[in-house]
Amino acid sequence: MSLVVQGGPLLAGAVLSVVIARTIGPSGNGDFALLVTLTGIATMLASLGLTAGITYEVSRGRWSVGHAFRTSYLVGIGFGTVGALAGLVVFLVLQDSVFHGLETKLALVALVSVPPVLAYQFGDAILLARERYESYAALEISHSATLLLVGGALVFPFALTGAVVGLLAAALVGATTGAFLLGREARREPAGREQGSLVRALRFGLQSWGANLLQQVNYRFDVIILAGFASAAAVGLYSVALTMTAVAWILPQSLQTVLFPRAASLDESAMVGEITADESDAAVAKAVRHGVLLTLPAALLISALLLVAIPVLYGSKFHDSILLGFILLPGVLLLGIGKVLSSAIAGRGYPRYTLYIAAVSMPLTLGLYFLLIPLYEEWGAAIASSVSYAFSAVLSLIFFRRVTRIGLSEALIPSSEDVADYGGLL
Repeated sequence: MSLVVQGGPLLAGAVLSVVIARTIGPSGNGDFALLVTLTGIATMLASLGLTAGITYEVSRGRWSVGHAFRTSYLVGIGFGTVGALAGLVVFLVLQDSVFHGLETKLALVALVSVPPVLAYQFGDAILLARERYESYAALEISHSATLLLVGGALVFPFALTGAVVGLLAAALVGATTGAFLLGREARREPAGREQGSLVRALRFGLQSWGANLLQQVNYRFDVIILAGFASAAAVGLYSVALTMTAVAWILPQSLQTVLFPRAASLDESAMVGEITADESDAAVAKAVRHGVLLTLPAALLISALLLVAIPVLYGSKFHDSILLGFILLPGVLLLGIGKVLSSAIAGRGYPRYTLYIAAVSMPLTLGLYFLLIPLYEEWGAAIASSVSYAFSAVLSLIFFRRVTRIGLSEALIPSSEDVADYGGLL
């Protein structure tokens, strides 16, 4: 189910990207990538890390679904409005540089989606914490399918404006679907659960938020800085490479997503004596080994997408995206393992270590971006991003050892039993 959740947005984004590229060209693709980046950063800034805090509190049994639902939706609308206004200010300040050529009305439509997106993401966090994976997947599919169907259909008559309207429609459908699913889950929940605390969730979430805020330098600023030094067409070529290589994160990120609440739940069980600490460690180590195992199919899949999908779907104008993708691939694969390690660290109750990882890697990343992008444009962005991803993965491994004391061989070398798990899964 988590795999479906991770793959849905990527599939919708990739197909919509193809439609835009075929109807508007590389420049239109680059403009849409910039607007998606702007709304993504605004949403992340406005969340204050509450997604992680909600998942942590609900998964440890400290917050009831009904109370978390009502509180998080109200907070999501309020925080999201502030985030949308802040995003508009950034757009207006950078309209003559980074966002040159983009109309203000398009930015407004895109940014109006921030409050409902934040609300539905909080709903996602509650369903994940309760391990309601079917509902969790259904909520994400409702959002991705709306983006694809509405945005893709409106591109033909309205060009870039239609794709941006699709962003808003997807956000509204996601928030509505989340409210329905959470209301149903709240009615099923046994009476007597703790009402929980928004302050506690914020306290935990702010540490994860700080880490995510700094990591956006690694994940998002390459596109923004590139837009300041290169043409929209160069941004479009690079964004296609990013989209294709990001598929490699689907498998490890699916594992990361479910490991976080499970690690928190197991740690709570070990603290109250329901299981032993060794049993909790064994489950975490097994998850990390599966993260290592998943890099092989991910590498094969991305190579196939770069070599086959880009020429077929995007056309000859996007040939450079293939080479850009192979430059990004080593760092992307290593960061996939790093994401699983970071999830275990946060699940054990140490989100501050993920903040340290981001704080150490961010200066290196910025330095590489401003050194290489002005000289080599999209090629410099790809090299800098790949190095940054690999460095973050190494730091994650160091802090994982500090938190868990699990041996490197136990965590990183898959066993025959791990391989056999996939037979059991089938």
